[in-house]
Amino acid sequence: MDASALAGVHGIRNYGYLRDAAGDLPDALRAIAADWSRWIGHGLRKVGGVSLQEPCPVAYYADCVFRGDRMGPAQSPRLTPFAEQLLAQWIEEVRSAETGSAAAPLVSQGRLTSALRSMTEWFTERYGQRALRIVTAAVSELAAYFDPAFPGKREEAQDRVAAVLRERRPKVLLAHSLGSVVAYEALSRDSGLHVELLVTLGSPLAMRTVVFDRLIPPLQGRGSKPPGVVEWVNIADLGDPVAVPKGGVSQRFSGVARDHAARIHLVDPHSAKNYLRCAELVGEIKKFVGDRGA
Repeated sequence: MDASALAGVHGIRNYGYLRDAAGDLPDALRAIAADWSRWIGHGLRKVGGVSLQEPCPVAYYADCVFRGDRMGPAQSPRLTPFAEQLLAQWIEEVRSAETGSAAAPLVSQGRLTSALRSMTEWFTERYGQRALRIVTAAVSELAAYFDPAFPGKREEAQDRVAAVLRERRPKVLLAHSLGSVVAYEALSRDSGLHVELLVTLGSPLAMRTVVFDRLIPPLQGRGSKPPGVVEWVNIADLGDPVAVPKGGVSQRFSGVARDHAARIHLVDPHSAKNYLRCAELVGEIKKFVGDRGA
């Protein structure tokens, strides 16, 4: 296999790799690449009869969106006022998608309000405490990425992706969760970055007020495939609380060749582990990687 066939961009809750490596970024990069390669290889062998011969490098930016937040109840990060606004908007969009009608704004600024508490209770009753923890972690890191007070962090995260693309020149870029936002902006910012296939996994790109309306360059109602991407495919578990609204990526962005609505995992529908070994991903990447029968 071409060693540069694949590269990845991780999603939320990956600062632990750097913490476990005692702050050594090269060690963190090796650890996350080993995990991603094992998960991808598992899926290829099980579904595609293909063996992954080389590690999949992963663009690592978790330190760019980590604010050193102390953890609150149920292992949820304590949210900044900006993150609380994103959480309110997130739940509004989920409720709107479920009811088919636009929801009135809950909060415009300030700390957690009774209205937002009511909405988090509604969300928890509907989707469970685990889903709320995932969404809370997502908005915490999205807030750090989008925070206008720290614009350099956003650019630094994109630079990490661009550096991997320039160095490794992969044919396929796999972008999970928040990583799909970082990858989309990096590819849109620099038309000199090229991949044959972009696969977004569990992506929140289509969430209008939370993500879509904040993308740079600004999008006027509808986005499009980045200029250096030959083909764009999206994969989303139907139960993934981050990949909302259902089918939203292909609805909000032109140039999405396929938008797979999948049933990847009943209990843990957002994890990179389950996305990277799912049949839908194997079907998209097996022609780019591996040797048969290994």
